[in-house]
Amino acid sequence: MSLVRSVWFYLYLILISIVASTILVVTAPVVPRNFRFAFVRYCNLSIIYAMRWLCGIRFEIEGEEHINRQQAMVIASNHQGDWETFYLLTLGVPVSTVLKKELLRIPFFGWVLAMLNPIAIDRKQKTNALKQLAEQGCERLRNGISVLIFPEGTRHKPGVLGPCNKGAAMLANKASVPILPIVQNSGHLSPPKSWIKHPGVVRVRIGPPIMADCSKELHAQMVAWLESNLAAIES
Repeated sequence: MSLVRSVWFYLYLILISIVASTILVVTAPVVPRNFRFAFVRYCNLSIIYAMRWLCGIRFEIEGEEHINRQQAMVIASNHQGDWETFYLLTLGVPVSTVLKKELLRIPFFGWVLAMLNPIAIDRKQKTNALKQLAEQGCERLRNGISVLIFPEGTRHKPGVLGPCNKGAAMLANKASVPILPIVQNSGHLSPPKSWIKHPGVVRVRIGPPIMADCSKELHAQMVAWLESNLAAIES
């Protein structure tokens, strides 16, 4: 049953990606940027609920009161599957995602991402990637766009927080904005190396924004919060 439901979900995902990318590409020259963010937010909401209705993946969220829709922030989340890549674009704030540039080459799906002013980096060029993150990240934040970063850099198995790079703390400190930390356990239902999805509940916890005087301390506080709260939602 999970196999059949997963097939139906991916058929829907392909359909919504084609429709959304076509609309965005055609209207890009004449519609404001905020429209694109709002449109993609609703598309991602439909994907989240399609995953719920077709695959039985429900979700419980704690800490939504910590989302300040009037202030751009660095959003830092652990990464386990594809569920959170859709969910984190539905927070109700304009979000620019830090991602590997190869994703933009995916037909339709990559075109949608490109319309959201992502920060597409080459992970093989670490020095250039950090410089690009600092320059483009600060530009996004100055313009009221939050920046989404997965500090682990790639997806990890449920239960364990992978090694976190310092990019989120560096950017937040340089731009003088807080980090909004988020943990979730979607990997149990949408495994990182499998396209078959399983019914159940994704638990999401959003923490209070983190501020610190230096990037080193900010990074330490972020990692400590992610580790302790990931363990808490797994217990």
